[in-house]
Amino acid sequence: MFLREAWYVPVTFARQYGSRRSLRRRQLSSLNRMLAHARARVPYYRDDPDYRTGPLRSLDEVAQLPVIDKEVLRGRPLEELLADGVVPGTVPTFRTSGSTGRRVTVVHDRHSHDYHMASCVRRFLATGRYLPTDRLSHIRPFAPPARGFQKAGLFRRHVLLTDRPMGEIKAELLAAAPQVIIGYPVHLRALLRALTPAELTTLRGTLKLVMTESELLVPEHRALMEREFGAPVHDEYSAFEVLNIAYECVHQRAHLAEDRLLVEILGPDGQSVPDGAEGRVVVTAFMERAMPLIRYDLGDVGRIDTDPCPCGRRFRTLRLTAGRVNDAVLLPTGRQLYPDTFLHLAATFPGIAECSVVQSREGAVRLNVVPSTPLSRAAWDELTAAVRERLLTVAGCDFPLEVVRTDSIEITGGGKGRFVTSDAVVPRPAHSAPA
Repeated sequence: MFLREAWYVPVTFARQYGSRRSLRRRQLSSLNRMLAHARARVPYYRDDPDYRTGPLRSLDEVAQLPVIDKEVLRGRPLEELLADGVVPGTVPTFRTSGSTGRRVTVVHDRHSHDYHMASCVRRFLATGRYLPTDRLSHIRPFAPPARGFQKAGLFRRHVLLTDRPMGEIKAELLAAAPQVIIGYPVHLRALLRALTPAELTTLRGTLKLVMTESELLVPEHRALMEREFGAPVHDEYSAFEVLNIAYECVHQRAHLAEDRLLVEILGPDGQSVPDGAEGRVVVTAFMERAMPLIRYDLGDVGRIDTDPCPCGRRFRTLRLTAGRVNDAVLLPTGRQLYPDTFLHLAATFPGIAECSVVQSREGAVRLNVVPSTPLSRAAWDELTAAVRERLLTVAGCDFPLEVVRTDSIEITGGGKGRFVTSDAVVPRPAHSAPA
């Protein structure tokens, strides 16, 4: 509802700068209200004795509750996860991008979704470069419905669908002369490879900001895009299940949306780790009522920074470090290689534009390489040998590895690059609550 979104905009701005103490109080109060609602109206939580507790006395006590993940969403009938009376389709309803090959349905109530939409305004303005009147081109796999305020020239979005030929995409993009471009990193890298030097010069004439979303952005790819596009790159971290999680300020620090989320980082034993330590990102969106997700494991690896941001926002900042835990190559030693290993390879290795990995159940690894330029057989053999040496050194052990030349990497149903697909059995961390 537009009027409610408009009312929430100044609220979301103000809450960035409130004190940590008042923020923690608000988080605890909101979390307890959501827990009481879930226990009373959502079958999944109502039927589980682990949730039959009184109000939490502190945010630390949330660690006593179970962690859930996407397998719960896949394995349970949707109605068990919805509040009584909620009908999908009559409220905001999404399907996850299916990066693991299986998609799930997620439902949001209108109030929490309106608050999220209002908070998107601060996401854009936090870059310090975006203006509501800017021409924005969004490269994405689907087009959202137009909003009334866009007809008035505010927050306009020109959508370029990624299932079209790249020649059409870049021609339409150049004609639009955007001041802002948004897209998944994999599509923006493909765009850069397709643009001629003259076309890139034309695009840079109007472009002042690039925004990335939905995939892990490694520093080398950020630097590549900033250099080639001639504009700063700001990343956004979100998931269909909980919507926006973090947004970058002018210092390119990713501030957690702590006015609507409680974010924890869990270690290999399933217990919370202190700020600064790396672990799995677990989120509770405490404003949700249609489909509450309590301690939802996103499957991503990151850490919360310990030093305050110079921008003055009081929300903590998050750094994603390795990509999805479930998208990892399992080595014979039991160690895992996460997607960042292969994204770094594509970003830093001469001759490689993109690469992806497929691992069989038996552990054999096939590395699919998209060359950045045409290669002779001798040059390809030299590249293959160098890649094998690099990966075996990074792994610290020998493992079955085949390097294969390909024209493109696989794209998921949600439009993301599928960088790692492994059928090997990966150890799962313990998620049991402490005794």
